Order: sequence, then C-alpha cells, then structure tokens
Amino acid sequence: MLKKITRRTFVTSCSLLAATPLLSSRIARASGGGTVDISQYNHNDWIASFKQAFADGDMVVVPENLTCKNINTGIFIPDGKTLLIRGALTGNGRGRFVLQEGSKVIGEGKGRTENITLDVRGSGCVIQGLAMSGFGPVTQIYIGGKKPRVMRNLLIDKITVTQANYAILRQGFHNQVDGARITNSHFSHLQGDAIEWNVAINDRNILISDHVIDNINCTNGKINWGIGIGLAGSTYDNEYPEKQTVKNFVVANITGSNCRQLVHVENGKHFIIRNVKAKNITPDFSKKAGIDNATVAIYGCDNFVIDNIDMVDSAGMLIGYGVIKGDYLSIPQNFKLNDIRLDNRQLAYKLRGIQISSGNATSFVAITNVEMKRATLELHNKPQHLFLRNINVMQESKVGPALTMNFDLRKDVRGKFMAKEETLLSLANVTAVNEKGQSSVDIDRVDQHVVNVERLNFTLPHR
Repeated sequence: MLKKITRRTFVTSCSLLAATPLLSSRIARASGGGTVDISQYNHNDWIASFKQAFADGDMVVVPENLTCKNINTGIFIPDGKTLLIRGALTGNGRGRFVLQEGSKVIGEGKGRTENITLDVRGSGCVIQGLAMSGFGPVTQIYIGGKKPRVMRNLLIDKITVTQANYAILRQGFHNQVDGARITNSHFSHLQGDAIEWNVAINDRNILISDHVIDNINCTNGKINWGIGIGLAGSTYDNEYPEKQTVKNFVVANITGSNCRQLVHVENGKHFIIRNVKAKNITPDFSKKAGIDNATVAIYGCDNFVIDNIDMVDSAGMLIGYGVIKGDYLSIPQNFKLNDIRLDNRQLAYKLRGIQISSGNATSFVAITNVEMKRATLELHNKPQHLFLRNINVMQESKVGPALTMNFDLRKDVRGKFMAKEETLLSLANVTAVNEKGQSSVDIDRVDQHVVNVERLNFTLPHR
C-alpha cells in the first residue's frame, strides 16, 4: 500500500507539536486595559506568566531588551489575542505558541524567537515582521495537526528565518487551509525547506510570493530535505483526481540562490509558477538528500503554467513522471512554458537544461519564447498536441545536441503514456545550434498525424 505522504514521511519530532498541559502559578497582574507588558510578571516562570498575561489583556507585549528564556512547553494564545514581540523569546526546541482563531504574533524592531515553534490551528491568524531561528525544532512555523478543521485567511508576511531546519511546514492531510498568503519574506541558511506544503490535498487559494531564498543546504543526512519551496499532493494517479492533488496555488516573484532545488511540485494541478530569478542552483548543495538538481522540478502534474523564469549558472527544469519505487504512475500533461531564459556559459560543468516528459491520449504541451545558452532542451514521449514557438538553444558539441526529441518509446515501459490518435506536432521559429552556429538536433522518429513546421534551422526525419 502506498503511503499517503509522498515526498517525505514527516519526522517523528513533529509529535512534539501535540497539545501538552500548561503550567500555572501565582503571579502579579499587570494593568493597562487591553495591553499588558510581560516584564511586569514573574520572570522565574514565563510559562505561567504568559498564561496569566493573556487572561489579563488582549495584547501581550514583550518589550525591547527583554529576553524570555526557557519557553519549553506549549502556550496557547486565546482567540483574537495578539503577542507583540519587540524583545526575544528563546527555548530548547520543545516550546511553542499555539495560534487559535484570530490569534496574531507580530514582531517589531528586533523582535525575534529562537528555538520556538509557532503552531497555527485557527482561522484569521497572522504571523508578521518576526525574525526566527534555531535548529531545535523541526520547523519554525507549523500548520497542520490531526484534528479536522478549516483554517481560513492565514497571513504570514515579512518574516526572516535563518539558521534553522524548516521555516514553514504545512501537513495537510487531515484538514484544510482555505486562503493563505505567505509573502515578502527572507529565508537563508536552512537545512530543510523554506516552505513545504505537504500532502495538501484539501487546500485552496494559496499564494506564495515575493520571497528571497538563499543557501538551503542539507548537511545532516536527512533524505528529501533542502528545497526552497515544495508543494505535494498524495498518491500519484494518471487520472489526476482532484481529491489527491495539491492545487489552486500560485508561486510568484521568487529570487533564489545557492541551493539544490528551488521550486518543487509533485502531484499538482491547476497552478502557476511565475517570475522566478535563480542563480547557482547546483548539485553542490544537499549532496546526500536524494533530490534532483533543478531550478523548477515538476513530478506527475496536470494543467499548469510556468512563466518568466530567469536562470544563470543553474540546473534548469525537470518536468517528469510521478514515480514510486520504480513504478511510473503518471506523466505531466496539459501545461505551458513561456519566457524561459537559461545562461550557463560561465558554468564550469554540465547541468540539466530543460528536460520534459509528457504524454497521454488527450493532452497538450506548449513551449514558447525560450532562450538557452550552453544547455539542452530535451523532450521525451508524445503528448497529443505539442507546440514549440520561438525557441533558441545552444549547446556545446562535446556535450551533446542542443535539441533532443525522443518520441519513440514503443519498446519502453513508459511508452504506455504516448498519445496515439489525432496527434499534432507544430514547430515555428526554432533554432538549435552548437558553439559554432551549426545545426545541433537529435530527433528519433516523427509519426504525428499532423506536422506543421516553419523557420527551422534543421529538417525533421522522414515520416
């Protein structure tokens, strides 16, 4: 039986996020109406102090120059109340603040947390303006749990996460997020993913945008750690049922550098990835994590758009099958790539250009406005309709052809995904050359029913 979590089975450390009893003690009450200052409470028992402070006021302030230490158990923020951090909160990795309906955690000035998890369990929650760090917890922000619930209108904005494992982790099998904006943040020097949206088969209306991601490098031996932004559905199925896919999301305006893989989607549907700038996405990072090297990696997805991707000195794109234990379960279909640029002329070694597998009986692939230098465009298998427009690729002859089309998989187990009826191949303004400007193309077999070509620098094999 296939596991419900496809890309990674979540580490047992997440059990620490389960509810734990809270401590209580006698403390001095603060005054001030709707706002209380945590410095006026007992400094020897911050757990009890926060519990009492939230009972006394609607906003609890951690003032500048105060560090509340040893936050090593769970503290629940009541519905509609706010924790305003101008100083610091620290723990050993077991501490957490649980956000319930309308709860907010806001950082101002040098407000920060270290080795503390923010655990989102309600609608209308806000996490904003906070600096977070610490390798103690698995993740700095956790969105999930095993209780069925709908969490609406989550905002995570202007946070900085560094020197940590995961920054944001969503485990979505048991519940639903309807409307989330994760925006304007900076992630650096992480072991795990900056944003991991895992088994999120119930979620919708998710926006992940305007982030800087730098130096994601798994060196602790964890498998599948070390991705910039990752989203995953559940078990692969070539019929792409809605109930098993991660869907209805946008990843946009991402600047990434120094990692093995920047954007990752598996078993996804109805999504957009756009406006990505990448540099130095290479196999030098997360060497033992067992993940492919690519700026954008797509596995077993349907109905998506990738637009305006600018890559320098980086592995390009991998768009391929959903595979579990060597079994090819689904192939990408119905997608468009547009405005893709890759410049690897200054790179010391060969990396992937754009490698695409696609197919199925009724499917289309459109690839338009591609400019690649010292990189190869590889197409495998046969969608029903394939369109290439305004393609300009160059690859050094010692490496291989600039354009490869492998349509003939009749003797390959993956050939079961080939379209066989009413097939169309349409090519216009396609140039593929080596470093000397000579035609550099390898096409094994063209047997599409309709073939339209114009302005190519090569000829197709006889049908």
